[in-house]
Amino acid sequence: MNKIFLGLTLFILFVLGSVYGILFTKPGNNIVASYIEDTVNEQQKDVKLKVNDFTLTFNTINFDAVISDNSIINISGDLQLLAKKADLKYDINIKDLSKLQALIKQKLNGSFSTSGTFKGDASLAVVDGIASIAKGEAKYNVNLENFEPSNIDFTMNNVKIDELLYTVDQAKFAKGDLSIVAKIKNAKIGQLDGTITSSVKNGKVINEIANKQFNQNINVPITFKSNTNAVLSKNLITSKTDFISSLATLNTVKSIVELPSGKITSDYLLKVPNLSKLESIIATKLNGSLSTSGDVVINKGIIKADGKTDIFDSLSKYSIKLANGKAEYIKANISDAKIEKLLYLINQPKMATGKINIDANIKSADVTNLDGLITTTITNGKVINSVVNKEFKQKLKKTITFKGDINTTLAKTQAISKANILSSLANIDVNKAVFDIKTATLNSDYLVKVSDLSKLYDITQTKMRGKMDLNGDIKSSANSLLVRGNSKLLGGALDFILKDDNFNANVNGVQVKQLTHMMYYPEVFDSTSKLKLDYNLLSKKGKLTGNLIQGHFLQNDFSSLINQFAKFNLTREIYDTVDINSDINNLVLKTIVKMKSKNTQIDVTKSILDLEKTFVDANVKAQIRKLNLDFDIKGNTKSPKIKLNTKDLFKNKINDKINKKLGDKLKDKLGDEGAKDLLNNFKSLF
Repeated sequence: MNKIFLGLTLFILFVLGSVYGILFTKPGNNIVASYIEDTVNEQQKDVKLKVNDFTLTFNTINFDAVISDNSIINISGDLQLLAKKADLKYDINIKDLSKLQALIKQKLNGSFSTSGTFKGDASLAVVDGIASIAKGEAKYNVNLENFEPSNIDFTMNNVKIDELLYTVDQAKFAKGDLSIVAKIKNAKIGQLDGTITSSVKNGKVINEIANKQFNQNINVPITFKSNTNAVLSKNLITSKTDFISSLATLNTVKSIVELPSGKITSDYLLKVPNLSKLESIIATKLNGSLSTSGDVVINKGIIKADGKTDIFDSLSKYSIKLANGKAEYIKANISDAKIEKLLYLINQPKMATGKINIDANIKSADVTNLDGLITTTITNGKVINSVVNKEFKQKLKKTITFKGDINTTLAKTQAISKANILSSLANIDVNKAVFDIKTATLNSDYLVKVSDLSKLYDITQTKMRGKMDLNGDIKSSANSLLVRGNSKLLGGALDFILKDDNFNANVNGVQVKQLTHMMYYPEVFDSTSKLKLDYNLLSKKGKLTGNLIQGHFLQNDFSSLINQFAKFNLTREIYDTVDINSDINNLVLKTIVKMKSKNTQIDVTKSILDLEKTFVDANVKAQIRKLNLDFDIKGNTKSPKIKLNTKDLFKNKINDKINKKLGDKLKDKLGDEGAKDLLNNFKSLF
């Protein structure tokens, strides 16, 4: 037994001696230093650690090392291992943080230095020091209980934001001065107690870098500042924040962060006093201001916000849920929004007033799987004539009012709408308009009902009467537009197609007498029409061709004039076809008309009709049996003046008299040929 005890004692002494020889002697210190070097340098190849001195005794320690020849670490002082007590000084100076990436597995830039003291034992120790980072200074005092932080005093003044961004390997898209003061009495989660305040001064966005980094086109100066006051209590951080920029302000009165779950609950008030300043950021010109407030909850990548806003001078509420950055649902109620404010906001002329109410319940806002319903109601709508006249070169005088209802169903990638718009001019019904968000295409039917065409005078500057219904469909995409329509009109039909800039229309069976009556034009002719119009909206040029079928003249000034001079009832003549050929340039028509009946032939070889000026200038040549007539029609289309060119008429009458009075007598004296030659020479005098 004594031999076993003696052997065990010798073994323990040998182990202690070996440990002492390794840890507390110069050779042992060198072995430890080499081990530290080898361990660090073998794990990676980018950083080289060189231990210049490692001295460890029962009472002292000195560690002096160089990292990649330009950074130093020095720790020295009193160290009592058995008592777990230390009184140390440290000095760390890293010249190039990027060289530590292989060690810390994080890309950092710039330099970092800190120095201070470590005093105390395992139960209580104090770390007191200063640090320099991002061209700013920091002071810290940390109490450690069982080597865990319990009390922290931290002050950082005027750290440069651009340098701090560079330090954490981010682009220098902003600059300014950041200051932080933290006084934490207890840093243990669940027992937190303390305050943290931070502020940013002289903040400014560096547009050139921000544009490149975030693919923006910011061209206005953006400055900012902020203040945050946070209180730590148990497992909560409660803060108040004021962020003020040249574009907007964001205020929170009570933001709560729950630790360790990371859940954030906060109120908010966002104000944008001048939306036009956002144009270069959102690529859309907006006007006016925006104010919104509410509450938001952020938890595990899910954001829920409930708020209200005064947008469009309305009383509006909304509820939004975002999951992983994508909208999951949106609920909104916009009440009594002003149309003029909406137009002003989207940078459009204030061409109308009225109110809009929108109730949106979008159960799924995923653009690939939409689900929801949007109801829109327009009330008390009124067109502002002075603005419309100026912007669109119109001549509106009478008041135009409107109202409407639009119901939109969201399904998958489509917004499917049904609309009914009632106005003092016309009513528009859309049974099914389908807009596909994925393909940006629109397919819609439409029905336009004009119960009184006279109400369109201010728009068309053409006096009309009667009524008209027009229905068709619309197909639109990013690169093309197709509008088709048809109408049962005046006993016939109108069909048209608008494809991009080309307008093509066919008029079949429309009664000309009814058309001229509708247009308040003189009722000169009656027939059935068959016309074709091809017109380019961009060049404003086109052609109108076709025929008037089974037509006849009506009793009017023109037919009365023919009857007076030709002693012929023109209204009894039937024209199987009347050929019409017009060249259109803007609103001016140059037309050729050819018409022939059993006893007459009428040609319009020169005709100009200006629809904008309601002016006509035409020359009509008529052959009534053997009588030739020449007319000029000129003036306002409602009541043009008809002028008969009498020179040829009188010449014909004189020739007839000569033939009757002298013809037979000359034939007796001179013979047929001689009489004919003499009469022709005599007529030429006229």
